[in-house]
Amino acid sequence: MKIAAFGEIMMRLTPPEYLMLEQTKELRMDFTGTGVNILSNLAHFGCQTSLITKVPDNRLGDAAKASMRQLGIQDHWIQTAGDHIGSYFAEMGFGPRPTQVTYQNRRNSSFGISGRSDYSFDSIVDDSDLVHICGISLSLTEQTRSAAFDLAQKAHEKGKKVCFDFNFRPSLNEAHDVTFMREQYQKILPYCDLVFGSQRDLTDLLGLPLDETLAASKQFESIVRQFMTEYQVEYFAGTMRLAEGDKRYLAGFLFDKSNFVQADPREIVNLDRIGAGDGYAVGVLLGYCENWSLMETVEFATANGVLAHTIQGDVPLTTRKQVRHVMEHPTVDLIR
Repeated sequence: MKIAAFGEIMMRLTPPEYLMLEQTKELRMDFTGTGVNILSNLAHFGCQTSLITKVPDNRLGDAAKASMRQLGIQDHWIQTAGDHIGSYFAEMGFGPRPTQVTYQNRRNSSFGISGRSDYSFDSIVDDSDLVHICGISLSLTEQTRSAAFDLAQKAHEKGKKVCFDFNFRPSLNEAHDVTFMREQYQKILPYCDLVFGSQRDLTDLLGLPLDETLAASKQFESIVRQFMTEYQVEYFAGTMRLAEGDKRYLAGFLFDKSNFVQADPREIVNLDRIGAGDGYAVGVLLGYCENWSLMETVEFATANGVLAHTIQGDVPLTTRKQVRHVMEHPTVDLIR
């Protein structure tokens, strides 16, 4: 299955050794983004992947495209124009100090000012089996919104699968109220087959009501069923983060039109949380593309999401063998 993703390549700048910006004169540079994370991990799993985006027509754009090729992502749908690339600083947290992300220049990046006329969506859809659209594109600019809507509609009309991730970012929506964003989600969701989200996305962003006549354990399942029926969604998936004492756990869940499964919680050992959710999404997409059972899919995805927490940087460069090892031999911590 050929998988394409529409989203931004971002430049991540990270101080070394858990230092804060005031403490360092050195920064590690990586090229990342939701689409990059998902496609690179799928490429490691043996899938054919392509990124749909725009990067600057300068050395930064050259380096970004070279990084995509190194990650196994085909770059023939990456356009070049403009001068700026979206970037962010990631100050890694430690103990009670959380990781802090500071964005800069996103709305004026080459991707941020690109619209539907900048992409050959008909050719892209014809050459793809599944298209992933990151919800950040709906928050960024009017141009990226129009492009995302057009891509989703064209893919749906041609019978291709469309995957959408809410991926709501408060820092990108300071100028938009909830009503505005709800309208954007309601516009794209009818074209989507697979959706990644949470209960909060359904209640706070879409405004769906919980059925308080049900037991608390059944309210979530009920609202997901309501959402899937309203928008004719085939799969709905996400994760729950749990805590017990000073330990943290990840448990993935997955719905199809008839069934609901949840993986057993797996303990998180957190080196770098950024991009870990993309690791879970990759596992679900892989299981979907290869027709795995729901339980096999959610267990593999959860293990991949947990592994992604242990990898420095956004990109979860796991292999199938590594994920299966964690699933089958969780106590083995040295491989010779």
